[in-house]
Amino acid sequence: MFANFSTMQEQDYDVVIIGAGLGGLLCGVLLAKEGKKVCILEKNRQIGGCLQTFAFHKKVFDACVHYVGGLSEGTGLNKILSYAGILDRLPLKSLNPQRVDLISFADEKVEYPIATRPFFVEQLLPFFPKEEGALTRYLELITDVVARFPLYHLRVGSAAEKDTVLGLELVQTLRGLTKDERLIQVLAGNNFLYAGVAGQTPFYNHALSLDGYLHSADKVLPGSSQVAKLLWKELQHLGGYIQRNARVERLVEQDGMLRYAVTDDGRKWFGKEFISAIPTSALLSIIESRAFRPAFRERVQAMPHTPSAIMINLVLRPKTIVYTGSNHYWHPSGAVFAKQHLGSIQWPDTQALFFNEDPQHPGFAESLSILVYSSFTHFAAWAESENILGVHHCRELGYQEKKEEFLDSILAKTYRKFPELRGAILARSMASPLSFRDYTGTPNGSLYGPEKNVHAPAQAQIGLRTKLPNLYFTGQNVNLHGVMGVSITAVATCCELLGMEYLLEKINGET
Repeated sequence: MFANFSTMQEQDYDVVIIGAGLGGLLCGVLLAKEGKKVCILEKNRQIGGCLQTFAFHKKVFDACVHYVGGLSEGTGLNKILSYAGILDRLPLKSLNPQRVDLISFADEKVEYPIATRPFFVEQLLPFFPKEEGALTRYLELITDVVARFPLYHLRVGSAAEKDTVLGLELVQTLRGLTKDERLIQVLAGNNFLYAGVAGQTPFYNHALSLDGYLHSADKVLPGSSQVAKLLWKELQHLGGYIQRNARVERLVEQDGMLRYAVTDDGRKWFGKEFISAIPTSALLSIIESRAFRPAFRERVQAMPHTPSAIMINLVLRPKTIVYTGSNHYWHPSGAVFAKQHLGSIQWPDTQALFFNEDPQHPGFAESLSILVYSSFTHFAAWAESENILGVHHCRELGYQEKKEEFLDSILAKTYRKFPELRGAILARSMASPLSFRDYTGTPNGSLYGPEKNVHAPAQAQIGLRTKLPNLYFTGQNVNLHGVMGVSITAVATCCELLGMEYLLEKINGET
């Protein structure tokens, strides 16, 4: 399917990118469109990072990205992927715009719908008939907050625009809109999208995560890896190159500049510019430059990260479970900020459930993925092992027994909400935090990179530029997470090399 470039060794490139996740791939395409000779080094056999998919029981499952918001006309993500040359080739299936996400609590039967913007108020109003004003103000506030992030709208602006909203905390801000505690829980009910923490998560993190889904919500068929594959094709078309199964073990500095990367097979990859699309801590572990002072290394090492997850993947018996075109966020204890229950008897609390429609039997689901937060410590006994395509270190029987124990426990709780799943499961598997760590490279399998704290905004901030003038950062670990966040960050990184006004004019179709 893709050309073999195995003979390309120790060549000079204009840009060497470490990591073929969405950030690295987008940077590669955007820079290759400017005629730059680009090489991406990826440790895994499969590219894509969080966009990876896998097959189980002849069904395709997403590793991380189960639906994408903001692909509709006029959005920043639409413009970026269009400029990258892939949007018109991306196979999409829209979720139900009037019921994208369904929020439910404990053993209550009611399900509160989170809809796209045209239907948002009318869908929630029957449940909260006295809160029309609050719902309208909520949408207005989302619009106002995201407008203060210039790059989100692909425009040149000032960093000072954000200052007036950076101090808004999520729960406190929602309570300023309404006194109805259940409505507050509903509006924050899909906070699994950003790992919200009550009293800590900034409102802008909520707003930027949700705004795209208020425009549109789509599944990529047959899985999110299609985004990565199309970017790979486009990169090749532009003369770029990806070397897979190439773990970067060392970055070599000469005269205050990075000169080359050394991969685990001993090859050297020379470049004029370098972009790190891997977690900052991973980058610091392979570079010995004095440009990164001990205080910076210590800050990165101590940086708190969002939690990891367990993902259960179920293949369903044909024509047994109705497909509704909605995702479900269920809070068994009634508490929407479930991260706080990681070590309690209530765990696992929040469950995020993503159904996939059966193409052979429309209207029915063929598979289901269930995500719950999980502490890495549950699987710390196997932390030294690694299991990725191309590198397989078998984890002993105890690991499989632990997974089965967690799988049974989580499903037992799921059956409370979805009793129809009993007898409908044809096959099942489970991915642990070790799987998220191995396939995405994030510390301890962190879902969304560093944890944002409204009371300590600088703790999660990493600049795109580094103390080495030809090394740049990109990806969710330095800015925003999610498909939209990582895409915006990739644009920002490329602006550092190409000029902001120049690149944004091109993406916006102004030149």
